[in-house]
Amino acid sequence: MKKLSVIVPSRNGLLILKKFLPAIIHETQRVQGEVIVVDDCSTDSTSSEIPEQFPEVTLLLRKQNPGFCHAVNLGMSRSTGSYLMLLNNDTIPEENAFEKLVFALEESEENIAVVVPSITRPDGSDDSSFRWAFRHGLAVTGESIPGEEYPSGACAVWKRYVWEELGGLSTMYAPIYWEDTDMGVRMHSAGYNMKRCGNITVKHMHAATMGGSPESETLRERNRFIFMDNNCNSPARRISRAFWLPVHYFIAVIKRNRAFTNGYRDYLKFKRDHK
Repeated sequence: MKKLSVIVPSRNGLLILKKFLPAIIHETQRVQGEVIVVDDCSTDSTSSEIPEQFPEVTLLLRKQNPGFCHAVNLGMSRSTGSYLMLLNNDTIPEENAFEKLVFALEESEENIAVVVPSITRPDGSDDSSFRWAFRHGLAVTGESIPGEEYPSGACAVWKRYVWEELGGLSTMYAPIYWEDTDMGVRMHSAGYNMKRCGNITVKHMHAATMGGSPESETLRERNRFIFMDNNCNSPARRISRAFWLPVHYFIAVIKRNRAFTNGYRDYLKFKRDHK
């Protein structure tokens, strides 16, 4: 069995993979690990060029129903490592980062399920310091806000048995957004915690694949409401949601925040389709 399996989901990310895979492979080999790229229904030449240029990488192909959660879960299920790293394809690990993360997890307490490095973005923010909270009827995430921490989907190293116990990422959030926050809630509910390793850095170019299109922002809002259905269901939070939703919706209409209004519309459709 390998010590570390690095799972890299990618959709139409050939150019990104060509740029960032060499460093990822180098760091993985230092810990006797494996790199698994999951090509998530790409229409570029990932399936043909990655095996040719990076023969040491295992490539898994998905042909239909694209989704970050589906790609990650497939990669994890086909891996052989004692420790499982979820890693975005647009990340740059510092020297010895993977080795240090594995050591940190090996030396951690039993209730530590996952370790997360400092995940720095070009704007200076850090994915690893994001938390989620329930404010004025909405689930929100932000850097260092008072709330509950969760392991970022950009880079996190899990104990394999915990990942499998939790069942991996929820497929309700396909194709993408909020699935890592949901995983964090379920992790805490099961009695586990995460450990931030601020002295270890992985740079994240952030959204190099998905971008910040109106469609992406609408999807993010839709999944916010799905997340609340799954994790914000106490009587007090239900009352808060009922009170604040008309307010938020009215403000979104006034400010022409179509991501919010369209996201809520798509959420209602999702609920109808999944009754």
